Amino acid sequence: MLSTFDGVFWGLFLVALGAWLIVRRSIPVYIPVVRIIVAALFVYLGVRVLVGSPSVTDRNTAVFSESAMSWAPGRSREYNLIFSRGSVDLFQASSPTATVGRTIRAEVNVVFASGTLRIDRSAPVRVTMSSAFGTSEAPDGRTVSFGDLSYVTPSWREGAPGLEVHATTVFGRLTIQP
Repeated sequence: MLSTFDGVFWGLFLVALGAWLIVRRSIPVYIPVVRIIVAALFVYLGVRVLVGSPSVTDRNTAVFSESAMSWAPGRSREYNLIFSRGSVDLFQASSPTATVGRTIRAEVNVVFASGTLRIDRSAPVRVTMSSAFGTSEAPDGRTVSFGDLSYVTPSWREGAPGLEVHATTVFGRLTIQP
């Protein structure tokens, strides 16, 4: 839900951008639009942080807050930490009773944040980590900063039921803990 500040900010921003797009061909003045847009977004985020109202938290998403998320049957399988700190507990999702006859897939996204992913090392689990300008750390000590890396528990068998997690880290840090 947008607050009054959000509506006013985005309204003024879009009006100014539209006016500039109309006038830019008829007035030979160079205006660094990309710099202005990036600066306006930083100012907007800064004001939101100072006002103290930007924390958005639902069961599986945390923005500008600290959160502890855990797996539950029937809920979304996507977990997001954005400008936040938190943990995602998939220990129950990797239990033998949860994965009987089926593979559970989950996605964990860490963007400008710090997160911990908890899994059951004794259960069949494969975590595919993708990272760009961030760090993802597996329990065996291997890390990835750019590119992809897979971590599998000793009981993981290709094609057998288990837990498959795709973890993406962008400008952040994700640590996997058994």
